[in-house]
This record gives sequence, C-alpha cells and structure tokens, in this order.
Amino acid sequence: MKKHLLTTAACACALAALAAPAGGIDYGATEDEVKVSPATLLPQLAEVGLKKNVIRVTWNPDDPSALPPESGQIDALLPIASANGIRVVFAVYQARATALASSPVAVAQFSAWLGSLARRFPQVREYIGPNEPNQPRFWQPQFDEGCGNASGAAYFTAMSAMYDALKAVDGGIRVVGVALSPRGNDNCRAASNVSTSPVRFLRSLGQAYRGSGRRAPLMDALSFHPYPNENTHEPGRGYTWPNVGVPNLGRLKQAVWDAFGGTAQPTFEEGLTIDLDEVAWQVDTSARGDYTGAENVPTVDEPTQARYYAEVVRFFACDPSVSSMSFFHFVDELDRDRFQSGLLRRDGSRREAFEAVRGAIAESGRDCAGRPVVWRHTSSVVGGEADFGTLARSSFKRTAYNFRVTADEEALYRAGIFRIEGRLDRGAVVRSLSTSGAPRPVGAAAGTIKANFDVLVQFTKRRLRPGRYVYAVRLRAAMNEARRVAFVSRPFVVQ
Repeated sequence: MKKHLLTTAACACALAALAAPAGGIDYGATEDEVKVSPATLLPQLAEVGLKKNVIRVTWNPDDPSALPPESGQIDALLPIASANGIRVVFAVYQARATALASSPVAVAQFSAWLGSLARRFPQVREYIGPNEPNQPRFWQPQFDEGCGNASGAAYFTAMSAMYDALKAVDGGIRVVGVALSPRGNDNCRAASNVSTSPVRFLRSLGQAYRGSGRRAPLMDALSFHPYPNENTHEPGRGYTWPNVGVPNLGRLKQAVWDAFGGTAQPTFEEGLTIDLDEVAWQVDTSARGDYTGAENVPTVDEPTQARYYAEVVRFFACDPSVSSMSFFHFVDELDRDRFQSGLLRRDGSRREAFEAVRGAIAESGRDCAGRPVVWRHTSSVVGGEADFGTLARSSFKRTAYNFRVTADEEALYRAGIFRIEGRLDRGAVVRSLSTSGAPRPVGAAAGTIKANFDVLVQFTKRRLRPGRYVYAVRLRAAMNEARRVAFVSRPFVVQ
C-alpha cells in the first residue's frame, strides 16, 4: 500500500520556499458542549494546550432579531474561559440554508442581528462564517437555472454585510470568512449533494467581489475545514484539484490569489491567514453502549486517531499562513450519525488523542520542528507541460500530426503547427497564438485540459509541404486566464 506521508515538504509542492518560522499557531476545539459543562470542559481544554473554543450561534430568519436562546449559557461560560486562558469564538450559522440567499431584506436583518450580538457579547472578538457556503446542507441554492454558480455571489452579499456590521460595532473584531468545506462536486444535476468545490467557489466569490466595486476587505482571515475525503484516509493523502485537503493548502492560497489579487482584500502574500476550524477523524465506538444510532462512515481506531492528530499539529506548525487549528470536537457527539471525533469519549473519559495532542503541542505546537514554508503565488499554469514526442523526420505524405499536454489544474489550450523559414523566433511563434501577427500557423487546435489528465492535441488531417516546422501551445489557467505558460518544440523536418 502506498503511504501518504505528511511532512513539511508536502506543503511546499512547487510553489513554496523556505522561510523563518512564524510567531506560532493557536490550537483549539470547535465544541458546543462547553455551553452545558463549562466548568468541567474548559479546564481540560487548557490542560491539553488549547487556547480557542469555537461555539455555534444561529440566526433564525423566522425571528430575525432574537439573540441565541442559549445566551445565558454563553454568559456563564465566558468568565470560565477567560480564567483558563481560552478565547471564545462565535461560528455563525443560519437556521435555514436558503435564508440569506432569499432577499436583501433577509441580509439586512442578519446584519442588524450581528450588530446586536456583538454589543450583547463585547468579550467575543472573533466571528466565523456563515458556515460552509459551498455545501447545500448550509447554503442553497448552489447553482442557478443555467447551472452557473449562485452561491458565491449570494455569499458575497452576506459576508460583506457581516464584515461591515461587526466592524461598525468594534473595528477590532476579527472577522473570519467563508468556513469552506474541502470538497464539492461542481455538478448542478448531481443525484445528491449538489455542491461547489472550494477552488471554484472562491473564483465565484472573487468575481462577485470584483464586480461590486467594493473597496473594503471581505474578511480578516479565511476559515477552512480540512476533513479527509474518506475518514480512513491519512492526513497526507489530500485531494485532487479542485478540492483541497491537509497537504493541499497551496491550492487554496492560489485560489484566493486568483480571486482577490490586486483588490482591497488581502491575499496570503499580503497577510491573510487561515483558521483551520474543523479537523476531525472519527473513531470506532461499536463496542461501547453509551452511544446511539448507526455509524455512517468508516472509522479509525483510537491509536490511529491519536497519531493523526499529533501529526497534523506538528505539520501545521510549520506553515506561517495557518493562524489557528481547532479539533471538531473535544467531546464525542451521542449519535453515531454525527461526529465521534473527540479527545474525550461521550462519558468524558480520555482517549489516547488527549495525551498525543498535548504532547505534540508541548513539543512543537508553538514552533516548527521541521522545514518552515512560505507560499508564493504562481503566474503560470500549475503542472502545465507539453510532450512533443520524438519529432522524427516525416514524409510529406503524412497527414496526422499531434502531441500531448497536461496540467494539474483545469486549463485551456491553443496550439499550432508553424512553418519555420530561417532562424526560429520562439517569441514570435508564441505571440501568434494570441494575436493575428506573423508567423501564421499552418494548423491550429484549441480545447480544455481537465486537471490531472493528458490531452491529445490533434490537428485537422492534412499534408505539410517539405520544410522545417515546430509545434507550439499556450496554456491558460481556467480559474485565472492571466496565468499562462507556453511551449515550443524543437524543429522537425518534413521531406
């Protein structure tokens, strides 16, 4: 079996370089049980070394001005959290997936509610959400009637209202945007889970931002949920483009640069950071009688969970773009249909992960023990390559000409066969692929490259008269056509 080792080198890929360690990363838990048992749980969070507790607050469009019904519980937990050195963060949800996309009135009511919430709880100075807008469980519709993405533009309206409402109350409130799911199928006609991949969602969000003329940021940091594609997958396995996993944060950063580069919204090269707010691997509880329901995912055993959790703690400590990482959850949920991913079992007993995480944070959670990385955007096409073959001499009777192109992301290509008279001017050949200047191709082709696929570029069958020729191809990134790369073959002879 191929092992997916998670090392700091995996973060680098082709787009990163060595850098000095950042100031450190905060670790935490996304856990609502603290509302019920703050005096029991919050000291244990602190014992592990967790400094952040994310709790859910829900806006109800049926009672749009009502503050959370658990406000009294929040009042009670805040001083306990403070006494244990833990900051409380609000993760914002909507009670119905369609609520914020329904009308401008709903967005205005949501904005007013956020302002009231910030005034009611001035101790809470960090807000995340609205949650997972690329997933239909939390945001609908994902697509319009023509199968174009709809969630990005609607989310832009809600997120900008959220940013402005909270900053109007206190400019020091940290507004963390998007809270992206790591996956989506980009299929408006899917039989289930009609969803949007994180890369394509960010593109749609950026298009809405640019089209609005907004001159203020949308967020102070980006929230992302790096769940594995399958619960049994190792942390280093990741996803293929356009989805994003633990070792694929460079892909997420590039998508943000494509979406917002050159605007008032900072990118990762301009100080934006990532909050990883839901890190989880679910554990087998079949031998225990204190859970209900049936398990809905393949699980790992407790030692494996402990190993994975310690591994990601050490791994993310080496990426200075990661400002925090929170486990989802600290305590298991009761129903096996939900998450049994805690450091504590449902009865409050400690899993191996409790000590594993505490040890990992103590050893390397504040400083990178490996090779720190810093990401740089690319202006090229990620993984773009051309294979022109052997380019052997050909008879003038030959009619079929082709070569192969590939890319690690979706890309567009335009290709040509050029007759060369005298010295080869590669620059002129490349320019002619996007202009009407000389030299003109004697054969042309264009199309799309799906990510991680080889495409056979084929030209209309025809004979070429004797002479010297080259193949040339220009690739453009589908998510940002300003990113491009070109390739020109060495000359081949037709005789």
